[in-house]
Amino acid sequence: MFVEVLQNVLNPSSLLLILTGVVLGNIFGAIPGLNTPIAIALVLPITMIMDPVPSVCILMGIYMGGVSGGLISAVLLKIPGTAAAVATVFDGYPMAERGEGTRALTIGAFASFFGGIFSSVMLLILAPLLSKIALTFGPWEYFGASILALSLVTVLAKGNMIKGCISLGIGLLACCVGQSPIDGVAYRYSFGSMYLRNGFALVAVVIGVFALPEIINNAARLKEIPVVNKVEKKFFHMLDFQSIKKNIRTLLRSSVIGTVIGILPGLGGGPAALVSYAAAKKASKTPEEFGKGCEEGVFASETANNATTGGALIPLLSLSVPGDTATAVMMGALVVQGIALGPKLSIDQPVLFRTIILAVFVANIFMFLYQASTLGLMAKILQVPKMYLMPYIAVFCITGIFCLNSNAFDLYYTMGFLVLGYILDKNGYPIAPLILGMILGKNVEENLRRAIVYYESFGKCVFRMSVGTVLFAIAVAVPVVVLVKEARRIQKEKMTRR
Repeated sequence: MFVEVLQNVLNPSSLLLILTGVVLGNIFGAIPGLNTPIAIALVLPITMIMDPVPSVCILMGIYMGGVSGGLISAVLLKIPGTAAAVATVFDGYPMAERGEGTRALTIGAFASFFGGIFSSVMLLILAPLLSKIALTFGPWEYFGASILALSLVTVLAKGNMIKGCISLGIGLLACCVGQSPIDGVAYRYSFGSMYLRNGFALVAVVIGVFALPEIINNAARLKEIPVVNKVEKKFFHMLDFQSIKKNIRTLLRSSVIGTVIGILPGLGGGPAALVSYAAAKKASKTPEEFGKGCEEGVFASETANNATTGGALIPLLSLSVPGDTATAVMMGALVVQGIALGPKLSIDQPVLFRTIILAVFVANIFMFLYQASTLGLMAKILQVPKMYLMPYIAVFCITGIFCLNSNAFDLYYTMGFLVLGYILDKNGYPIAPLILGMILGKNVEENLRRAIVYYESFGKCVFRMSVGTVLFAIAVAVPVVVLVKEARRIQKEKMTRR
């Protein structure tokens, strides 16, 4: 089995696909307005015609490369390429202002590599253990895990919780279109249309509600050509051993923080980087230097946001619960491939399971080698006007959707989701709950119906002592606690004003 795993990943075609994914992810992560989920959504139609192993290789490459790519524009332009790189701006840009942009990028590249490798090791250790625990799960336990993931995403997504619930509700409603699960009797919300009997294609929804609105949002800034700080021309940018030794505690602390936060659904690299940055500042002997070009701040931010990658894959592979938006889109791609994610993946398909983990390791190595050798080239990519990039991306998206089923109807409802996504985004409604609702909605409904059939009623499900009941209770309690805290905060502010 071990030899077969090595053959799957270390053959020339797989390595080339991983490298291609890393390059594509880095470019999308580096250019403000683009991000990792858009890059994954762009290649979704392509992965549908691939075998599972090549598909996994390119997806893991994009995921690892995309999260790390945001540091380039964060350091050189003071514009984080992704939400995960927000904290990198605090010290990365001041370093670039005083002529240490190359140093900041080198630190960021190594920190990204360290965090990614650390979380990959945790993925190797924790995912099989969590899968073994999950094997004891029944439909009620799976329902509890899925509903908890949706609850956390709603609470922790940007914007207020009510808007998050509305966005989640839209996603769950969209998931209900088509043939009903379990019995397969009714065609729900199809309005007599044969095209809606199978529901909405996940790829079309993701591109419509996420990728295309981002392109429109950037249309107003097409003529912006960023002024990039000069980057030292060098064949390979490697951090010296003394700097690594000096910041090893920050690297380890930030890796742990990033991995733990990555496991929690709905958080991702942005919150992980901010929490890690705050922890590094608190532990530092010179906290007053943070925000003025402190190297430790760049170490903390970039280590944590890349450590979330392996962390987010742990619940995805072991529980079939995506940890962030990127893994949610990736889950759709893997499901289309026929890969049954969850606890049985490591038992029924052990070779594929270990192939995914090895692909993550290799992708992190390629990501570091690529960034360390092309920092100057990546800086020049930022100078390409968006007026040349956006039309090509839009054409690829539309072409990919049409190729799904070779009919124009997919394009019609994609345009509908485009309008919906644009309206939601402009009014402060988070998109992540909608996407996760669309992806997890089927699991929630199927497992709830199976649990009710098995235990005879919903009440009997709730009042039996099990892990599922605990997870369901937490899912209900978390929004209530957040609402109570928010009400107290508002009340306190009113009292202060008086």
